[in-house]
Amino acid sequence: MARFAHLALLAVGLLPGIALAGKPFVPSWIKNDPAAKRVAIEIVADWNQVERYRRDNIRTDIIDFNGYWGGNLTIIVLGERSVQIEFINGSSNFRHGLMVTRVYARSEMPVKLKAEDAIWGAYTAPLEGIKINERRQLNFVAQQAANYFLACPRQTHLMDGDWIGFEVRGNLERAMAIVHEDKSAGAAPRTSIGLREQTSAMVSSWRSLQIHRALP
Repeated sequence: MARFAHLALLAVGLLPGIALAGKPFVPSWIKNDPAAKRVAIEIVADWNQVERYRRDNIRTDIIDFNGYWGGNLTIIVLGERSVQIEFINGSSNFRHGLMVTRVYARSEMPVKLKAEDAIWGAYTAPLEGIKINERRQLNFVAQQAANYFLACPRQTHLMDGDWIGFEVRGNLERAMAIVHEDKSAGAAPRTSIGLREQTSAMVSSWRSLQIHRALP
């Protein structure tokens, strides 16, 4: 039965930590409040770091946001919405920070970011990063519709891939995220699917597989 439960999860793409590439989704760490025209986002630096280091065939250098790095995830919000980001340094080893910046080509990425690089003045202080397990809150209004980065301002961190995409759109019902098909995701990134939804989908798919096995 365990084997078929595993197959069922694979069939519906709901193994823990897996988001479907290219399909917009609303993860558990994005909370939309349309009435207040506000979105709350929780971002953890070095999410699931222990697991990533254990699985040395996945990625063993450092640094990510919610398990994503190098632009393999984009958070999309509606323009003129108030954005509140709860930023947590979940690293066991490094200071981290967060800043909204313009888009940088690889060849033009600065060694470290400065306060004047922040779009809408949105960055965590100090620029050298907050300590392990510390928290900071970013509050800003998403203004011009365009593509941006959410990046760590620390020295070399942007160049090392410590950034994800941030997009402001003019026509959007709710804030969401999208995993990019041409880039790989981190080890067990934070997704939208809760345990209850996983279990329900697993049971339904397992029953379907059992019925299929029973057919002549």
